[in-house]
Amino acid sequence: MALRLHWSRNIERRKKQERLINKDPTIISNNCIAGIMYYDLNIRYKSPTINLCFSPEDFIRYIHHLADYSNTELIKEVDPAVSYPIGVLHNRFGEVRIHFMHYRSFQAAKVKWEERTRRIDYDNTYIIMDAGLDCPSEILEQFDQLEYSNKVILTNGKVNNVRSFFPMTFYDERYFFGKMLSYKSWFSAKRYLDEFDYVHFLNTGEIPMGR
Repeated sequence: MALRLHWSRNIERRKKQERLINKDPTIISNNCIAGIMYYDLNIRYKSPTINLCFSPEDFIRYIHHLADYSNTELIKEVDPAVSYPIGVLHNRFGEVRIHFMHYRSFQAAKVKWEERTRRIDYDNTYIIMDAGLDCPSEILEQFDQLEYSNKVILTNGKVNNVRSFFPMTFYDERYFFGKMLSYKSWFSAKRYLDEFDYVHFLNTGEIPMGR
């Protein structure tokens, strides 16, 4: 059973890889979504936003001034309340705090952050924000106003005064951080994330039709 499941999930990934035309996008996300997409598509990480997360406010600030923060040194912050490294970017636009949940040390996180930041392609950038259930409406509106052609907010439904959104069906009272990247069931070959056709988004820059 486990072998069959592994095989079916690999088939699903290969289907995505065969459909992908844009082979070297920079995918900037506020959590681990970008890393999962790169893994599924088997393409090089051209984004520093791998295995980490931002608060909604810090993410908006970061992508609004992406070039400036990409040239800002990442500084270690010590927080005894958490067991993972935290880095801070501080410049004239303010602080951006980054939670490196899947790194063992700040130094390892910093090396990867700087290495992948240098790969950013500003002419082939796609911004994806997982808005969850309780993201403030003003944050969604700020995101919508950012000067990026290729951007999308994954939400729990239609958002007033916001155009660049895609409604996900799984957001409900049982939502938890990370559910987006979970498989729909133990037997499923698809994650909840797969409700959003990100291959189409990366190929065309268009947000696919929602429910």
